Amino acid sequence: MHRRARLASDPQPSGATFPFHSGVIEPDVPHTFLQRPPVPPMTAPPFDPALDPASPVSPTPPIRILVVDDHPVFRAGLVAILSGAPDLHVLGEAATGQEAISLFRMHRPDVTLVDMMLPDFPGDRVILGIRQLDPGARSVVVTAFAGDCVARRALNAGAQAYLLKSATGADLIDTIRAVHRGEQRIDAEVAQQLANFQGQEVLSERELDVLRGVAMGFENKQIASRLGLSPETVKEYLSNAMAKLRANNRAHAVSVAQQRGFFRQA
Repeated sequence: MHRRARLASDPQPSGATFPFHSGVIEPDVPHTFLQRPPVPPMTAPPFDPALDPASPVSPTPPIRILVVDDHPVFRAGLVAILSGAPDLHVLGEAATGQEAISLFRMHRPDVTLVDMMLPDFPGDRVILGIRQLDPGARSVVVTAFAGDCVARRALNAGAQAYLLKSATGADLIDTIRAVHRGEQRIDAEVAQQLANFQGQEVLSERELDVLRGVAMGFENKQIASRLGLSPETVKEYLSNAMAKLRANNRAHAVSVAQQRGFFRQA
C-alpha cells in the first residue's frame, strides 16, 4: 500500500506545523555557486632526524690534545685543567721530545701542547718533527721563557700560539680553542719582546760560545783555550756580540742574552 504525499491543501493535524509552500512548482532557476579551490592532498613534511626527540643526535667531537712537558706535577696540572672543559679531551702525555713525536704519529691529536725545554731536545724541534708527519699540525707552546729568541724559534718552527706558564687555566683553554679554529695567540709580554727586538741581528754560534764562557766566569784567555781560538779572536767575537745585544759591557751582554733566551739554543 502506497501512502499519498501530503499536500498543502490537506487539513493539517491538530498542533502540527507545516512549512509554507505555494503549491506551485517553480521553473528551474539557474543558481550561482561559489567555487572553492581544490584542496591539495595532505602530505607529511620531510623527516628531519634533528627534530625528532627520539632520534640520537651526534655531538660535536671534542678537541683531542697531546700534552708534552717533562715536569710530572705541572703536566698533571695541565691535564686536570683541560679535563674540566667538556669540549677538550687529553689523549696522551709525553715527557720527552721523542715520546711526543711517537705519540703524535700514533694518535694524530688536534692540538699539541709543547714545553720548550725537554730532556732530549727543545720544543721547536718537537714542533718541526710533528709537522713533518702532518704539515697542518697545530701546536701551542707553554713555557717559562718569555725571551724573543726562544719565542721566535718556536714560531718559526710552526707553533700557532705561545703562552707562558704564568697564564691562567681560562687563558689556556681559550687559546686551545682559538688555535683549533685556525687562529694565532701570543702572550702579551712575549709579543712586546718580539716587537722590541724586531729586525735585530741574531748571535752566531761562536759568539754564543764566547758569551757562555763569560757567563761561567772565564777570562778571554781561558775561553780561547777552551774553544781552540786565539785571545784576539775571542775578543772580536765578544765585541760583535755586545754590539748586536746593545750591551755596555761583558756582564750586561750576558744579562741581555739570558733575558732574550739566546742561551736556550739546542
